[in-house]
Amino acid sequence: KMNLPIPLRSMNAKKHNYLYYLIAIGMLLSSCGKENQQIDYNTGVLASQEYVQSQQMMNLLLNTYFKSITDSLLIVDHHTEIDGATVTYSETPEEQLEIYYPDWGCEDDCGHIRAGTITAMPGTGFYDSLDVIRFNFEEFQYDRDDIYVSGMTVTNLGRMDGTHYSYKIVAESVQRVYADTTGLNKFNMDQYFVLFKDPSSIFHTPDDYFRIHGVINGTSSAGEAYSANINDQEYILDQFSCRWAKQGPATLSFESETYGSFILFPGADTCLNKYVVDIDGNPFYYPFD
Repeated sequence: KMNLPIPLRSMNAKKHNYLYYLIAIGMLLSSCGKENQQIDYNTGVLASQEYVQSQQMMNLLLNTYFKSITDSLLIVDHHTEIDGATVTYSETPEEQLEIYYPDWGCEDDCGHIRAGTITAMPGTGFYDSLDVIRFNFEEFQYDRDDIYVSGMTVTNLGRMDGTHYSYKIVAESVQRVYADTTGLNKFNMDQYFVLFKDPSSIFHTPDDYFRIHGVINGTSSAGEAYSANINDQEYILDQFSCRWAKQGPATLSFESETYGSFILFPGADTCLNKYVVDIDGNPFYYPFD
């Protein structure tokens, strides 16, 4: 066996040391790459939560309106109490429905504090097919947060399927300014509420419910733009007998994130204060209230 000269041994040792160095650098870069691939879901989760809060708020406020126009006392006496509000119908100087909460606020039947006035004004009549009902919110608060609404209308589309009344809900701009100064959540709304009426009464009952589909586009308090879509086959169920949304899912896409999210609501036969934000198969559980 031939002995290598000392200088040649030294050169081979240097080569091995250099090779080990390259391998170590490669492992380090690979490790850093894996760390960089970790995704922060906080942005999407927050936007998803604020979408749910927005959907819930609009569902409950619209429920009060729909209960009002199908309330037996209001139709007979032009005055009633609905969801903690004093509701008054008047024909002069123009036809309108006023939903009033005292300035200091009061708790509705769904566990939220409301204050201020919502006025609904029809074009030709609250029950007329294709009539557009215009809404005005005046000094309105929801859970002490200031609510600013513009361009909100409800259009009575009649019995589009031949059986159930459908309503197109549009809100050009809704802003919710948080009382704790954490920012504001703003959105616009273009949805359909399809009414499934309890056939035992022409007035509202706990068995009445809506199937909701359509779009809400918004910007979260962290500045993330999102679009929430519910298709007509995977509708949200909004029952008068339960304060929280059911079924779905709602599908969210985000402006600055590559991932999306699914909002999974409780099943139709339950009434749970819980929903799931699912992102890339990772579930995040939250209460509605």
